Amino acid sequence: MQKDITINRRGGIFYGWWVLLACVIGLLVGPGQFVFGSLGLFIIPMQEEFGWRRSEISLASSFFTVALIFSMPIAGRLVDHYGGRKILLPSMIIVALSLAILPLVVSQLWHLYIVFLLIGSLGAAANSLPFMLAISSWFNRRRGTAIGIAMAGSGLGYAGVPPLVQFVNSHFGWHLGYYTLAAIILFFAIPLIAVLYRNRPEDSGLLPDGDTVDVNIPAASSPQEAGLTRHDALRSRTFWLLTCIFSLLAFCLFGLLQHMVPMLIDRGMVPVNAALVASIVGITILCVRVPIGYFMDRFFAPYVALFCFLLSALGIGIFASGVTGFPAYVAAVFVGFSIGAEIDLLAFLAGRYFGLKNFGQIYGLLFASMMLGVSLGPPIFGYCFDTLGNYTAILSVSCLLVIGASLMTGLLPKYPDFAVHNNQ
Repeated sequence: MQKDITINRRGGIFYGWWVLLACVIGLLVGPGQFVFGSLGLFIIPMQEEFGWRRSEISLASSFFTVALIFSMPIAGRLVDHYGGRKILLPSMIIVALSLAILPLVVSQLWHLYIVFLLIGSLGAAANSLPFMLAISSWFNRRRGTAIGIAMAGSGLGYAGVPPLVQFVNSHFGWHLGYYTLAAIILFFAIPLIAVLYRNRPEDSGLLPDGDTVDVNIPAASSPQEAGLTRHDALRSRTFWLLTCIFSLLAFCLFGLLQHMVPMLIDRGMVPVNAALVASIVGITILCVRVPIGYFMDRFFAPYVALFCFLLSALGIGIFASGVTGFPAYVAAVFVGFSIGAEIDLLAFLAGRYFGLKNFGQIYGLLFASMMLGVSLGPPIFGYCFDTLGNYTAILSVSCLLVIGASLMTGLLPKYPDFAVHNNQ
């Protein structure tokens, strides 16, 4: 045990910060950015090469997200049982290899669907689940801030992927675009995460937030032992409120995200500038995640969520008016307040409302329900374009849905006190 404590206090720095760095890297290269988020940048090249319709290409993301709906609860149980590290690294390898083989095997639509289905099924644990569990385990008082820092990595991914992929696609072809994404995961992210990631502080004789061990604290009051069972969570009104809120948000925000670049190109923006607008969403995520996490630690998180979600409704409304140029950049900033925030808010609220005892299973179910919205958004956005020739109607409906989800956050109750309950 003493050896572990020495290893995990490099230079006197609480090892949780190294774990947090691993989470930042993992979220930077997550499937949300490298698989789902990047697909919009490949829509037009695939259209030109294969003659497929946008709704048909967007449907690949639905195969990915529907697979996640079924695989995330399973991944959650595996992570709860074996720890995040043993499940995370193989999942990341599967995602990287799948992206690498995609240009080699795809010549028919069903080939594309199969690859995205495999990534969603076998690469599920490369998503936020093991990172959110690790952060929630290593940080308690500063959990919101730590999640915000980690999600800044997600924002960096959303900011970096559009210009990088657009540049590679324009100069070397879309095939190399996928090879580039695969190489980043395989040769940069996986080695660093393998070195830095640890499941929870108790395994190394530490406490969350770098606190000193107090021998008077009974073992039963460990944060890892407190929380609801999956059955109790499913019976709670809070669980279903969170399900509705985040499913609606995911439908609107990720439907827009995947079609943002082709939508702006249709309106007359050059591809480089359209990709830059999409990149602004990621830059916003990068800039606001830490302040939002800080405010979640100091204010009631549903109030923070209400503010972020209403800003995104405003951004969607601006896009619905048919803007290009500077107003499009402003709208992207507003939308960025919620794309990415839904993951850190979902993780933060899941930990506060349901505890950490069965966090993997409960968060996996909530994440899967959010994926239902993600799976429906892009193809419905694509269908509306194919049918109507524009995105105005679906953007107007999405604006109203996000306002509705925002108002639902006011129905969330105060957090339960698991420490008190656990000591009774």
